[in-house]
This record gives sequence, C-alpha cells and structure tokens, in this order.
Amino acid sequence: MSFSFEFVATTANAAAIVNQEHAPTEVKLFIQQALTAFPPESLVFVKAIGHLYNKDYQWSNADIKVYQLTLREPKAT
Repeated sequence: MSFSFEFVATTANAAAIVNQEHAPTEVKLFIQQALTAFPPESLVFVKAIGHLYNKDYQWSNADIKVYQLTLREPKAT
C-alpha cells in the first residue's frame, strides 16, 4: 500500500483531514498523536509518504513530518 499526502492546516482541521486520507491506520495514529503537541488553532505542516508491505512491495518505508508553522511578523519600530 502506497500513501502520499502533504498539507498545511490548523491543528483541529489537520486531524480531520488525516482521517480522510488513504493511508495505513498506523500512519494516521502516529500523525494524530503528533498533532496533540500543538494548540487547536495553530498552523501545522503535515507530510506522509511511503509504502507499507502488502504483497505488492518487498519493503516498507515512511517519511512522516508534523510540525507547527510560525508566522513571521515585522519588528516594531
């Protein structure tokens, strides 16, 4: 089974989006747990790409990233 998705959303929306993606349950659970580190209103970047052995591939791999985005603002003058 192959999976590949990447997006930016609020933490609250990211949880719902991940549930709609085509990916193994274990990948979704990993991302859902990582999302608990951030407040619901913060912006997060989520990326998951990989293959899980299901008799089509002889190997499994995954690259999963979940992190909060910080918006830069100009310095006060």
